[in-house]
Amino acid sequence: MKKITFFLTTAFFTAYSLSVANADSYNYTPYVGIDYIYNHTTAKGFNPYYNAVGLHIGSDYSRFFGTELFFNLSNGNKRHTSGGDVKTSYRSYGLDLLAYLPIGCSKHFSLLATAGAGEYVYKTTFVPKKHHNEHGIGYRFGGGFKYAIDKNWGIKVIARNVNFDKFDGYDHAMEYSVSAEYHF
Repeated sequence: MKKITFFLTTAFFTAYSLSVANADSYNYTPYVGIDYIYNHTTAKGFNPYYNAVGLHIGSDYSRFFGTELFFNLSNGNKRHTSGGDVKTSYRSYGLDLLAYLPIGCSKHFSLLATAGAGEYVYKTTFVPKKHHNEHGIGYRFGGGFKYAIDKNWGIKVIARNVNFDKFDGYDHAMEYSVSAEYHF
């Protein structure tokens, strides 16, 4: 918890100082978005994959920097074992920092890098209906691109590596997301 508090505090003060420094040269632009996420997790004894939907709210403080709060919820992954069927799913929420590198004269296309942290909760259901939840912090690092269709609409494609801290059964995950965003 101390790591998350430190991370969030640092992110807030960095974003605030950049927004004050760039107040005259850039319009602050909050946005909301919806994501489709393909997640491939590495766990002890199996490698589940999930399709998830995500929501995020964020803001661009300059042409080069932004932050996002996210929430993701997955479908279930079912597998057969000698002891019976096992169904797993996950949900996650947290904060990401984004750095943009605009490419070209039109400034519609940008490469991006992202780093963040979030809490991941993996739910496991054993037949006959025995539940087990495992949760911990996932440190997220990735890259991709952003394309501004017009003043309000944009698309993002991101690949992320998520490393889990203090998980017994789960090691890391790869997340691939496609997002549609509306900028206010």
